[in-house]
Amino acid sequence: MLLSFVNVTLVFLIGTLLVNIIAVALNRRVKWFILSTLIEFILAYVVLYIQLPPKNMTTLINVNILFAFVAAIINLIGYAGLASFDKIRDWGSKNYAKDVSDRTKTYFFRRYIFVAVAPLVLWIAVGAVSFVTKLTSINNVYSSISAKTKGSSELLTSAKDMPIALAPDTAKRKMQQKFSVIPNSNMYELDGITAQVVNGKYVYVATVEFNGFFKWLKNKSVPGYFIISATDVNAQPKFVKERLKYSPSAYLNNDAARKIYAAAPTYASMGNMNLEIDENGTPYYIQTLYREYGVSGRMKFNEFKTAVLNAQTGEVKIYAANKAPKFIDAPITSSVANKMNEFYGRYQKGWWNQTSFGAKRDVKIPTDNGVYASGQITPLIDSKGNLLYFTDFTSGNNNQDSALGYSLINARTGELTYYRDTHSGLMDSDGAISIADKIYPEKKWVAQMPILYNIDGTPTWVVSLLDSKGIFKKYVYINAIDNDIVVDGDNAQEALDDYRNDLASNSTNNHSTNKKYDKTISGSVTRVALINDVKNTIVNFMVEGQSAVFKIDADNAPKAVFLKEGDKVSFKANMLDDAKIATIEKITIDGLK
Repeated sequence: MLLSFVNVTLVFLIGTLLVNIIAVALNRRVKWFILSTLIEFILAYVVLYIQLPPKNMTTLINVNILFAFVAAIINLIGYAGLASFDKIRDWGSKNYAKDVSDRTKTYFFRRYIFVAVAPLVLWIAVGAVSFVTKLTSINNVYSSISAKTKGSSELLTSAKDMPIALAPDTAKRKMQQKFSVIPNSNMYELDGITAQVVNGKYVYVATVEFNGFFKWLKNKSVPGYFIISATDVNAQPKFVKERLKYSPSAYLNNDAARKIYAAAPTYASMGNMNLEIDENGTPYYIQTLYREYGVSGRMKFNEFKTAVLNAQTGEVKIYAANKAPKFIDAPITSSVANKMNEFYGRYQKGWWNQTSFGAKRDVKIPTDNGVYASGQITPLIDSKGNLLYFTDFTSGNNNQDSALGYSLINARTGELTYYRDTHSGLMDSDGAISIADKIYPEKKWVAQMPILYNIDGTPTWVVSLLDSKGIFKKYVYINAIDNDIVVDGDNAQEALDDYRNDLASNSTNNHSTNKKYDKTISGSVTRVALINDVKNTIVNFMVEGQSAVFKIDADNAPKAVFLKEGDKVSFKANMLDDAKIATIEKITIDGLK
């Protein structure tokens, strides 16, 4: 890696080399040029090795200018010293030689002073260009976001499609309780946690890191990592003994960040590194890399690279994000997704529109109720096994609890899909958390990780309730349109079934049923029960050969109240996976016209 840092240093020393070349052209002191350049290179190498400054274009230019200015000052001081040495050496010689020395010194200083001032002028110019570019680049940067808009998300057909059962805080709490299984556990600490799919199972993987320089110096490698199911609330974490020589908490050449930094001299990094493991359990650290748009300070959202560091061998490979190895679920980390959400929500109509002087038309603000990226991102897995980042948007007006929409960002492709229901007003995640928090006020449970799902065509908030120790207690399902419909349950399927039952009992939601899952059912009725409340009558019945209970509102089918056992019926129903209840709107009963 020490040799790799030579390339990094050269990138930051282009200005220095240029200044020194000009100096040697003016004073003809080749030995001084070689010596000063070598010393400056070594000093810059040490500074860069320790500081690891960002490698975006703006920082590269500014650091080059800084180093160039320092080199110019060194040349001025050095030349003054050398000129004085020449004067002492030539003391007592002919006046002609002295005059030549004075003329040479005057020649150098008069011209080289412009070289010393040039970096300052250039720094001011770059700052001005950066300020202007930051404003003028907004439309181009916005267009680099691969985005599309949909009316509603895919239908949640089963609790199996909603795999998140544990909040990251719950998973970390369980891992901390098992921390003593690590040999010399007092030398380590639990750090970041990452959601991913391993061997077809949705899990959390958490890093174990050194808790100090001397702990690293003593051990030189991390003994392993924790893994736990993200779908089973009763799961216990497992400590996997796989030594990690390279990690973010290691030092010098074993520092994972330094390894990746040296391997990608022309790309800047974004966000924290994630630990991901392949199907064999081999650990890798993943870092998202990007390039800046000009000197705007803004990233291009369509040119991501992914650095993959083998935590055992130290090998670093760079991939286009969408070409990263298949086992990597998040080539684009959550902090990048967060930046994308903020830019997408704020700058759709340009820079002026989102200021306090603009109309703020179509401006939407990401909420901070997630579990990643300082609370603005929540991970989830779609039905195809892709890792997505969820965020809902609000207007930013404290008097409103309405969601303007929500986004799902594909962690591999970086594609942002924005979902916007233009027909119904949706409660935002702040409102969902407020409702869930009040279900068991005496227990002081805390609502976390709200995610908006489409259940039977109805936008629904699914929230996890945790106790004060971060232990999962219940799911809460909240209708995002009619928040009077609130159901909680100990497990995902139980809560989902109860929630569907409440939807079926509320006739205002019957129209939301997704027709593409309709299945024609026919057969003999085996059981019938009528349920009456103040508002309506619900007919419940079972059909021979079917395990589900079917429900129909008598307002939709008045003759259904005459249904009896043995009647031959036919109808269409949403037969969703593992559903215990299905709601129908129309029914044909043999013998009743």
